[in-house]
Amino acid sequence: MQETDSPIPDKNWYIVYTNPRAEKKLSGLLNKYKVENYLPLITERKKWSDRIKVISTPCFKSYLFVRISFWEERIKVLQLPGSNHFVYAKGEPAILPDTTVSDLKALLENRDESSKVRVEEALIKGKKVKIILGPFAGREAEIVERRNKVGILVRINEISKTAVLEVNMDQITWEDLSL
Repeated sequence: MQETDSPIPDKNWYIVYTNPRAEKKLSGLLNKYKVENYLPLITERKKWSDRIKVISTPCFKSYLFVRISFWEERIKVLQLPGSNHFVYAKGEPAILPDTTVSDLKALLENRDESSKVRVEEALIKGKKVKIILGPFAGREAEIVERRNKVGILVRINEISKTAVLEVNMDQITWEDLSL
C-alpha cells in the first residue's frame, strides 16, 4: 500500500450567507447530505389575536455555520438551494473559532426560561464581569445594563453580530477583568 504525502484536510467553521428566510431549509439539506452545520435558533412566544404560539427563529437572519474542509466542500454547499455565498474577511473565507460556536451553543442551549436572548447588530463595549451564579458561573463576560439585567455576549466579529443572554445583576461580580 502506498502512502500519500497529502495530509487529511482540517475542517473549520465557515459562515454561509443564505437567501432570505432560507436558513432552516438549507440546514435541513445540509443535514441530508451529511454536512455538519449549526443554525442557532431562538425560541420565542408569538401572540396573535386568537392564539399564542411558540416558534423558533434564526438567531442571525440569513446566516448559517458549516464545518467543512473549505476548498474540497465549498461547491457542494453553494450548489444547494438557499445558499448564497460564503462570508469573507480580508480576502479569505471567514473562519469561526470552535470556541465561538461552542459558546454560542452553550448560550442558547443552557439558558433557563426566565432568560431572554437578544441579538445586537453591532458589537457592544462595556465593563468586564465574572458570572457567579447559574449555568454560566465562572465565565467572564462583557456587560450591557438594561432594566437591572446584564448581558453575556458571544461575539461573531466576521458578521458584526453579537448574541446576548440576559441574566440578573445578582448573578455577576463587579470585579475588573482583562478580557
